[in-house]
Amino acid sequence: MILVSRPSHHVATEWAPAMTDGTGVLPGLPAVCGKPVHVAADGGRLTSDAGVLLLAEVERHLGIAERLAACIEDPRDPAAVRHSIAEMIRFRALLIAAGYADANDCDALRHDPAFKMAVGRLPESGGELCSQPTMSRLENLPGPMALKRMMAAMVDLFCDSFTQVPERIVLDIDDTEDTVHGGQQLALFNAHYDSHCFLPIHIYEATTGKPVAIFLRPGKTPDGIEVATVLRHVIRHLRARWPRVAILIRGDSHYGRIEAGPQGADSRFIITNLAGAPQHLYEEVYCARGQAENLIKAHKLHLASDRTSCSRATANQFRLLVHTAAYWLMHTLRGLTPKLSFWRLAQFDTFRFGLIKVAARVVELATRIKVSLPSAFPYQTTWGLLTDHVPKLPP
Repeated sequence: MILVSRPSHHVATEWAPAMTDGTGVLPGLPAVCGKPVHVAADGGRLTSDAGVLLLAEVERHLGIAERLAACIEDPRDPAAVRHSIAEMIRFRALLIAAGYADANDCDALRHDPAFKMAVGRLPESGGELCSQPTMSRLENLPGPMALKRMMAAMVDLFCDSFTQVPERIVLDIDDTEDTVHGGQQLALFNAHYDSHCFLPIHIYEATTGKPVAIFLRPGKTPDGIEVATVLRHVIRHLRARWPRVAILIRGDSHYGRIEAGPQGADSRFIITNLAGAPQHLYEEVYCARGQAENLIKAHKLHLASDRTSCSRATANQFRLLVHTAAYWLMHTLRGLTPKLSFWRLAQFDTFRFGLIKVAARVVELATRIKVSLPSAFPYQTTWGLLTDHVPKLPP
């Protein structure tokens, strides 16, 4: 081992040896208080995503992976199956929630102890999780009918998330640009966005922020017939579960378009069947629809649901469903934080960086699994509250 040292007045000058000398020590970090810093990848079975254990417990109570997997017919030989469809969906949704949006990330994290435990395998002796090619085959497996069943299952999940039937729900509908960079099916040039894109439709319940339905569609503004068809399917499914619930639907201007009115072509207006003063309907009822933009941002930006790079439209719709599953996990876990804490209103990326991206040492013993969090972890109290609240979620 060769250490280079230069005299100085209480200034750190020694440097750790290079890894190329056979010690396994990473080079480049200066000494601290005269002591050389040796950094090596020899810490043992560590993870940087201990928070997925909380998300996995949320998923178990919601049953999202099982709901979606039940909609897909598995053509594989049961005797040769190493990764069930439900396991793969669970793995993918947890990866997305933890900030790993690409299927390629499966290869890098299939041995990670936290993800193995989250999927239901032992961290050391359990088998590795699925690879990227296996995940890509899953994305291309569901056909149109399976995807319709999966979208219906997500509406059922929305209904089941309420402990009692609400008297009224508010559905905000909007579309968002999803830029494409290849020859994907349904990709069109949109002059308004000056890009080739999809314009998927998002529908959320405004009071709770829960997703109801996400539809992949071509990159053109939806006309009235298409919007009516989408809403008809969603509302029919909701009415089948909740026949008496009052439903308020809000959309922006191109969901109730006029070409020109008495004040010209560029004026503010409302098209509604609600009674009331126009100013009140606009300022108090309609303008609250702006919160839907933040919900779409959480889905699209913080969970990277615009990674719709598959060639086939069915595969991209499947991706939107799995990203919506990740949304459910983050939204539900965030809702278990104390009401007056800043976590309750935190964006998904802030929530992820604070409570999901947590380092831990995982040790598999003969009779138990020990997960050791950092002693200096600043949010130990919140983590402790979540580990207590998650098991109390309704099944």
